[in-house]
Amino acid sequence: MRFSKLADRLAAKRNRLYTEYEKAAASGRPVLDLISTNLAQQGWVFPQERLQAIQAEAAPRAQIYRPDPLGLPSAREAIADYYRTAGIPASAEQVLITPGTSLSYFYCFKLLASPGEEILCPRPSYPLFESIAELAGLELRYYRLRESRGWEIDLDHLESQVSTRTRALVVISPHNPTGMVAGVQSLQGLASIACRHDLPVLADEVFSEFLYDLEALPRAASTAAPLVFTLNGFSKMVGLPGLKLGWILLSGRPARVRRSLEVMELISDTFLPVNDLAQHMVRGIIENREAFASACLPWLLSCRRIAGTVLSQCPGVCFSPPRGGFYLTLKVGGAEVDEEALCIDLLREAGGLVHPGYFYDMAPAHLVLSFALQHELLSRSLKALCDGIQGWKKRQAS
Repeated sequence: MRFSKLADRLAAKRNRLYTEYEKAAASGRPVLDLISTNLAQQGWVFPQERLQAIQAEAAPRAQIYRPDPLGLPSAREAIADYYRTAGIPASAEQVLITPGTSLSYFYCFKLLASPGEEILCPRPSYPLFESIAELAGLELRYYRLRESRGWEIDLDHLESQVSTRTRALVVISPHNPTGMVAGVQSLQGLASIACRHDLPVLADEVFSEFLYDLEALPRAASTAAPLVFTLNGFSKMVGLPGLKLGWILLSGRPARVRRSLEVMELISDTFLPVNDLAQHMVRGIIENREAFASACLPWLLSCRRIAGTVLSQCPGVCFSPPRGGFYLTLKVGGAEVDEEALCIDLLREAGGLVHPGYFYDMAPAHLVLSFALQHELLSRSLKALCDGIQGWKKRQAS
């Protein structure tokens, strides 16, 4: 039997780190996952009584199936309300509901680029982009985030990477995995580049509710970019990844918004992929989102403080304090450090799973981890991680 060339490319070998992780799990050896960002695993869940009430209220309305390729009007209006409250002019007609941000990216990629054309993404990047681009038949090209300046967008490098094949610019803010939040000036600079080259902007804001030292998130939709696709959903915003509901808000020049929605409506109509009950729950969840975010944000701030305190005392480790999201990126050396070997050693000796920087297209040598962990466990795990890094380096030097 023959499979497609795409299937052959996607069927990559399991990397060494996760092979070792699976061995540890199979042997019963305790390993702490320092990558997971599922807040429910740390005890933070959307208020369950309220969620049950929202579901009970929505269930009768979901009994009769009335599909809309763009999403139920009531759900789209609730999402538009969310943006209007944040100062972004929006209407239900500008919203497309999806089963999550990954498929939102896929829709945008298929809308904006033909096979062989390019999407310009930030580096460090996110591993999922490569798979989505592969499925869409596209190429990825990268622009730098400057680590020496808190991972801010390098606008000069971004513009230098625009080619005749570039079809869209991706900005992720808060950024995964560095925790960078793009400032107003950075977003205005990016919008100016988008205008000069007549390019749309894909703005990923999935960590938008989790900001540190900032009162509000600067948004690409507030700039003069000719066309902006703002991506978000319930996975991170309210800690409900299993609900599988996301959306795209389209803004910018009206004719381009209309044309985009016409095509995306046809794409979505092919699959009608979003659960009706979940859509009927959208307004209730959005109206109660602050109960979730405001409850866990002080806890996350403490997590961030603990991580900063422990890691700042770790020799040879540098990092920029995250301004949003749940992730930290640590610099642990240069090209002399074998990131994967270090991560495997930390898995075995310190009992913690962290990612090597190359998973995110970073120059060596970096480690990536989440700081969303119960405080005592976080402190103990990071101390063990620091000891493990020092021990590994000493063994390598001897």
